[in-house]
Amino acid sequence: MLGQFVCGQLKRPALGATLDLDSTVFERYGRQEGSLKGYNPHKHGRPSHHPLLAILAEAKLVLHAWLRSGNTASARGVKAFLAETLARVPEDFRFYAVRADSGFFLGEFLEELEQRALPYAIAARMNPLLRRAVAGIRQWQSFAPGLEAAETNYCAHSWNGPRRLVVVRELLRERPEARGRKLLDVPGYTFHVLVTTLSLDPVQTWRFYNSRAESENRLKELKEDFGADGFCLQSFYGTEAAFRLICFLFNLMADFKREVMQDDSPRLLTLRTKVLVIGGILGAEGRRTVLRLGLRERWRQRFAALLERIATLALSTVAQLTDYLKTPAPRPWKPRRPARQQHLVLVPN
Repeated sequence: MLGQFVCGQLKRPALGATLDLDSTVFERYGRQEGSLKGYNPHKHGRPSHHPLLAILAEAKLVLHAWLRSGNTASARGVKAFLAETLARVPEDFRFYAVRADSGFFLGEFLEELEQRALPYAIAARMNPLLRRAVAGIRQWQSFAPGLEAAETNYCAHSWNGPRRLVVVRELLRERPEARGRKLLDVPGYTFHVLVTTLSLDPVQTWRFYNSRAESENRLKELKEDFGADGFCLQSFYGTEAAFRLICFLFNLMADFKREVMQDDSPRLLTLRTKVLVIGGILGAEGRRTVLRLGLRERWRQRFAALLERIATLALSTVAQLTDYLKTPAPRPWKPRRPARQQHLVLVPN
């Protein structure tokens, strides 16, 4: 319910929000449930969990998250995951496009997106038929030193019809560190391929997809700042509950940065040292107890401004949450009295 409340406060972008689907690896050291050997780019053969996340690019929020066993593929269960993700947002919430890497390049998933009228830009996984289609492109548009873009239509054997491909190639002579796939038929280049339903030109489509790299920073922050991969219980569902609570905390901090700090760029490590953890001494002025913070000059003024902003936002947020829940305030908790112990008395005959 709290997650739905956070989603209900989202600001609607004019053209719609961008949804990034991504998976990551949580390395495990033990025999916890779901900790199995699978894809692990850093420590091959190490048991892991393989969570799946849906991230709102503009708001920098984790919209939904699943914890999965380590031997699952990137797109395992993605159709059900997408359905749950869309059910979390209000009915009038619009999506501009869905972005994902080549692990989600599946015909059935593309059909699911098209049936839901969700535009997409997804990296294509190379295969011999796709390589021949890319190698046959003759018209290229240069848009940066060593970068050229083009487009073509491609139909896989399992597809019902052709789909649009956007292809970008990098000249290795000018960009020796270029990543991508090399084709034997076209030496000296590396190739990147996207399948998309967007109506943007190839260069704009490529730049739009490239901004998806920002979601990698969200995954990095979840791991390094929030310790998402460090909470592992013996029970799989207990571990998933801890993981989802961390994602909820991540969203709360994102709201804090946006509403209070009015700057969504600092990470939690930065906020911890500059805002959340401030040295202080408890003292007194007359009969009043005061807390003297270790802040001077402009830092004191800045901190005072943050406190005023928090006080203003707190009242409105509590009122919104009360209206959302529409339930009376809970009764104050009182400890139960221990039940009287009944003593068994043995009476001799």
